[in-house]
Amino acid sequence: MTDVAIHAPDLPGAKLTVRRDSPHSPWPWQATARLLYEGRVLAAHASGRSADEATEMATERLRRQVRRVRDSEVALRNEPWRQQDRPQPSPKPPEQRRIIRRHTYPPTPLSTVEAVRELLDLDVEFVLFTHTRTDEDVVVHRLDSGEIGLLFPQGSALADEDDIVVPEPSRYSDPLPFEEARTEMDVLNHRFLYFIDAADGRGKVIYLRHDGDYGLVEPE
Repeated sequence: MTDVAIHAPDLPGAKLTVRRDSPHSPWPWQATARLLYEGRVLAAHASGRSADEATEMATERLRRQVRRVRDSEVALRNEPWRQQDRPQPSPKPPEQRRIIRRHTYPPTPLSTVEAVRELLDLDVEFVLFTHTRTDEDVVVHRLDSGEIGLLFPQGSALADEDDIVVPEPSRYSDPLPFEEARTEMDVLNHRFLYFIDAADGRGKVIYLRHDGDYGLVEPE
């Protein structure tokens, strides 16, 4: 187990360590990518079914960290907020809040385990993703108890996913028009709201940004 250089033009000086754990694990290969960026050590870890898969995932997560640091002032203010940095009541009244649209983080379907890793690696409050098992747009999120929750449509087969998450069906039995979801945010001031959009049948999340506007996370 030795450090090797990552040959990526956008990650100059980055190093990688790859090791193999128990062969009985579904993800036996472990990779850690590290980079000294402007005096700060950034590190990203990933598990994979092969050394190449673990390396690719760790390298991509390191890229995300560099992008977050590079855009830190904007990200800390307007991205889905961190567990330790939840927003205060919005300085804007509901009728003045704009909708800022953005795509979900993971570009490909994930399992529950992979989504939880994404949540922890990104250090955010929630992650919207398409589940590999059901092809539904669902959310992993941090609970006040310190556990991680899994939100999904009512009647989903994901109700039995209780090994590492707390499964919970959406409070809504039917898809919602977007304006109804926004109205509920306006009135109840939720931390965030997961809903199935009646317009296209896709799962989405609306949340309160630090600048007082609403962020809308939706699948690509």
